[in-house]
Amino acid sequence: MHEEDDAEVRSILERIASYYGFVPRIYQELQRNPEAFKAFFYKNEQLATDRTLPGLTKELIAIGAAAALGSEYCLDTHVEGAKRLGALEDQIFLAILLGASVAESTALSKSLRAWQR
Repeated sequence: MHEEDDAEVRSILERIASYYGFVPRIYQELQRNPEAFKAFFYKNEQLATDRTLPGLTKELIAIGAAAALGSEYCLDTHVEGAKRLGALEDQIFLAILLGASVAESTALSKSLRAWQR
């Protein structure tokens, strides 16, 4: 890793830690490849800072997606982010239920289509 990459990666890790209070595992792993790490971070930073939706709404969407995908690390990260932004326990619970419901419906619809073939 070039010294310039190393400094930029350290700076990004500090920004991530200041937001979540820790560095999520995905960033810990991705820093092995600085270019992929930076691309992933800057894409997600753009989405996170876009003001079209409030931050809490984005965190609740991410909770639902993490629940749908069964991603425990992402779920932990976004639950913490949502709590930091003032989410109520009922909001987090509903986001998890909605995500799980989407995953269940997707699995059921795919299975029924396969069965019908």
